[in-house]
Amino acid sequence: MNVTITDGTSVAPTDLPDRLRPVIEAARDEIDRRAGLPDELRAALRDAGAFRLMTPREYGGFEVPLSELLQIYQGFGHIDASVGLLVWNANFGFIGALLSEAGAARIWSDEREPILANSAMPGMAQKVDGGYLLTGQWRIVSGVNTADWVVVVAGVGHEIRACAVHRSQLTVQNSWDVSGMRGTASDDFLVESAFIPDELMSPPFDQPARIDRPLYRLFPAMVFPGCTAVVLGVAQAAIDEVVTLAPGKATASGAILADTARAQYAIAKHETALHAARLLLHAAAESLQTTAEEGGTIAIEQRTLLRAAMTHAADVSREALVAMYELAGSAALYRGNAIERIYRDGMAALQHANNSALFMEAAGRVRLGRDVGLPLF
Repeated sequence: MNVTITDGTSVAPTDLPDRLRPVIEAARDEIDRRAGLPDELRAALRDAGAFRLMTPREYGGFEVPLSELLQIYQGFGHIDASVGLLVWNANFGFIGALLSEAGAARIWSDEREPILANSAMPGMAQKVDGGYLLTGQWRIVSGVNTADWVVVVAGVGHEIRACAVHRSQLTVQNSWDVSGMRGTASDDFLVESAFIPDELMSPPFDQPARIDRPLYRLFPAMVFPGCTAVVLGVAQAAIDEVVTLAPGKATASGAILADTARAQYAIAKHETALHAARLLLHAAAESLQTTAEEGGTIAIEQRTLLRAAMTHAADVSREALVAMYELAGSAALYRGNAIERIYRDGMAALQHANNSALFMEAAGRVRLGRDVGLPLF
């Protein structure tokens, strides 16, 4: 399915990053300065369909296959890390496949597309007549200030569910005082005994989605790797910037950086490593997608490979960012230099739990015959 852009042209979802590159690049300095997306950029992303990649077709979405989703997130991350992470974090339209028809209808209630945010940190929900009372504090929630709805994880007794919380039920705390990934505006928020009607609470996560189509058979595995794909794009951007810088940069010895064996080796080494990590991540995603399309049961080994590929890609991206920062020398210290921004944004994005060693540790436990030890695996 193609996307119709506001100027009337039609593009494939995988072409969205390139199609939106000019408006993102034009807003890049303002994104960093204001610690959030300008209204015009947010509207352009929404109108182009960047926030409905996983939304069911019934609600105007595209149901993009997982491997293509990763390609899109990587493309946005290559242009701007904050935009990439916000696009990933806003693509929780699959909640429409989990909720009842009545619940989905409440979120997609008018012609204006809702903007979503999410947090996987668990809150607690207590069953009451007609719904649930939700209480909790959620930290570092990208885009929460401008979201119409926030999808959060809730513990209901021994069950894990997802629920949609309206913006009016949140108390947002101005907590995002950071140097990297400033544009994500990842503030904290509180919810205190908010009433969540039955139709806005999903069934337990171990039950199949109401809309039984391939993409939604991957829940929750379809969510996690998007964060890693963004970082792969950021790391590639760092390499591209050094390649641009190197022919005109003199080193301390007087040699041009592009002519040094050190730079030549580092660029080739880290670009090759990124390419290999990208291929592994996409192969793991395609394995899950193929099984879902065939109606099969996704094996623990497939889920394990995806999580291990994520940690591996994060490690490779971190190494590439550090190497490119070192090659750039003192130029990387100055605000306004692309390497400076890419490095601090990329390293901040790598602090996300989805890019940590936790998944690799879990993969090792599975390989050794131990319990996976992580929820939502």
